[in-house]
Amino acid sequence: MIKQGLGKGKSVFRVLWGTYIRNALIPIIFIELALIVAYLVTNYLVRDQNIATMQRSAQESLLETARIESDVITAQLQGVAEMTDLFAALVTQAYDQPYVPDDVELSRYLHSDSGVWYTRPETPGAAMFYSSITDIGDAERAKAWQLVQIDPLMRQLVESSALVTQAYLNTHDSMNRIYPSFNVLEQYPVDLNVRDYNFYYEADAEHNPERQVVWTDVYIDPAGQGWMASAIAPVYRKGSDFLEGVVGLDIQVSEIIRQVLALKLPWDSYALLVDSTGTIMAMPQSAEYDWQLRELTDHDYATAIKQDTFKPEEFNLFRRIDSRPLAQNLDQSSSGVVALELNGQPKLAAWSRIPGADWHLLVVADQARLYADANALKDRVDQIAVAMILALLAFYVLFMIYLYQKSVSVSLRLSEPMRALRQMIRLIGQGQYRTQPVESDILELSAVSAGLSDMATTLEHSRSQLDEANRRLEGMNQALELRVEERTQKLKQANKELRHEREAHAGLIRKLKETQAQLVQSEKMASVGVLATGVAHEINNPLAFVSANVAILNDYVPALVRLYQGAVELIDEGERTVLKKMEQREKFAYMEEDLPDLLADSLEGIRRIRHITESLLEFSHAGDTAWQECDINHCVETTLVICRHEYKNRAEVITELDPKLPKIQAVPAQINQVIMALVVNAAQALQLNGCIRISTSREDGEIRLVVDDNGSGIAPEELNHIFEPFYTTKDVGQGTGLGLAVTYGIVNAHHGRIEVDSTPGEGSRFTVILPINQGAQSFTSDME
Repeated sequence: MIKQGLGKGKSVFRVLWGTYIRNALIPIIFIELALIVAYLVTNYLVRDQNIATMQRSAQESLLETARIESDVITAQLQGVAEMTDLFAALVTQAYDQPYVPDDVELSRYLHSDSGVWYTRPETPGAAMFYSSITDIGDAERAKAWQLVQIDPLMRQLVESSALVTQAYLNTHDSMNRIYPSFNVLEQYPVDLNVRDYNFYYEADAEHNPERQVVWTDVYIDPAGQGWMASAIAPVYRKGSDFLEGVVGLDIQVSEIIRQVLALKLPWDSYALLVDSTGTIMAMPQSAEYDWQLRELTDHDYATAIKQDTFKPEEFNLFRRIDSRPLAQNLDQSSSGVVALELNGQPKLAAWSRIPGADWHLLVVADQARLYADANALKDRVDQIAVAMILALLAFYVLFMIYLYQKSVSVSLRLSEPMRALRQMIRLIGQGQYRTQPVESDILELSAVSAGLSDMATTLEHSRSQLDEANRRLEGMNQALELRVEERTQKLKQANKELRHEREAHAGLIRKLKETQAQLVQSEKMASVGVLATGVAHEINNPLAFVSANVAILNDYVPALVRLYQGAVELIDEGERTVLKKMEQREKFAYMEEDLPDLLADSLEGIRRIRHITESLLEFSHAGDTAWQECDINHCVETTLVICRHEYKNRAEVITELDPKLPKIQAVPAQINQVIMALVVNAAQALQLNGCIRISTSREDGEIRLVVDDNGSGIAPEELNHIFEPFYTTKDVGQGTGLGLAVTYGIVNAHHGRIEVDSTPGEGSRFTVILPINQGAQSFTSDME
């Protein structure tokens, strides 16, 4: 036992080493870790704040770059818009100033065979095209001569701006005046209606109620001039709300695109120019890898369109998946910054809206380059933290080596005397109580050694006393075992006698319960019989004269009807008419037709009442215990009439009675009692819309009566008790527990047997098996 205890313990070295670890090393580690964690948390909080500030500053710088560059484009477009506004004002003045063209001007105009009035393309000045949908009369010609006055203005607008490529005027009656001149007959359809084009209707009162300069959407020029846009303005005469026409200046977006492509932006970022529909109009070569697109030159646009290789959806930010975060924010604010992932690389995109044209200038930068300073700061802080942790680990490794050496030296000083003490204890355990004390310079160990010596002396004395006590105890145990054996035999004999007496008493109690149950049921059935006999006689007396009266009435009614019909034939026509109206009002024809049915129903009701009273009189013989021939099918039919109130609102009763079933020797009243108990028991186990099925059959000299229901069933643990007197599963006050007990006694007295098969939740089946012939038994003694 001592060896096992030592094996489960710890050595002195492990104790000392564990003590150093717990009391010295671990507290210092926790303190140092707390200081380092405090430093790192503080440092990281400051670092994260600085990084967040640097990132916000970088984002603001990126956004400011987008704003500055967009302001340049905004100023250029604003200049074009002001020129358009001036153009519209001067056209208004031209409408109010009459003008007589010279011969040179008149020679420029021709009429085509299709009804178009136009200018020859080789002549100087602006070109004019009057659509064939307008009949050219004096008023149209006068208006055309007045508008010749704006030709110098259109030439000056085009030649004074590097952006403007064309100046034009479209009137409400489809006259187009445009500079520079070209072959308008080849360019325009003869039935041109300018009001169907966006460069006209976008400036009308419905789309531009403020009558300001508006910009059309950017489009690719089919003639090969690249991206184009138009600044348009409405022309109204003074004091009039009628739209005379729309002026416009076409700009070639390629000039603005060249400016965007030439931008030199910090952080190796690049700029994109996007129109109001989200289509990228300008993309530098450095952006092609990110967006997986190839920037098209002016010539490339025309070629791509002709070859049907240009796919606008690839250049549209609203249709691309990778630019969806940017597209969602463009409509919500005029400027901002959003993070993107382009071609697997994290990017930041800053945008600024260009008013008027509703374009956007995007500046896209790589997050790693934009946040380079912030990431460098994060790396330096992480390096310092790693260096501190490594230095701390090195310190604790050296400190643990020192503690280990210290533990070894102290454990050797303690382990030698302790091994001697352990040897001393082992010898005492083996019964060698006289041992030499252990010498040690540690006072506690010397005291333990002296205490062990004293304990050995005391144990030696106690051992001798214990041996003497064991000898006396062994003698007492032997005497006690003899007395216990004798007492055990007496108890066994007494228990055997008591068990015989208990079994005898149990049989008497069980027989008493059965006798009591039969007596109670017999008294109850006798009382029911007396009551049923009285009720049946009391019903039969008035039933006799009711039946006679209804039969006589059934004969009188047809005679009365015939008598009435004959009397009607004898009266004059006027009285007959009055009588017919009375017949209609009192529904005589309906009564004449319904009376036979009413009398037939009354006779059928009287017949049913007589059948019930006969069944009551027959069932009232329950006290009759005489053995006689008994028809089981008749007993079933009679009993169902008596107990109909028990099942009529709960279940449907289906009978399958064997018509060839032989009669048996039995007490009919008691068989009725068995059938009633089984039917009532089945009905009480049913809810609404249940079903009780009763069948009879013959098999090997026996008859079988089966009562089957689909009610709640009986639990397996209750099946062994259902035939015990006064045992019931119903609530208190709802059952006596005698019905099945009496049934079991009656079936047993008829030398039969009853079987039960029940499944909880599905229903129960009771099968009564009775012999056809009872033989020469003394039936009277059996029933007693």
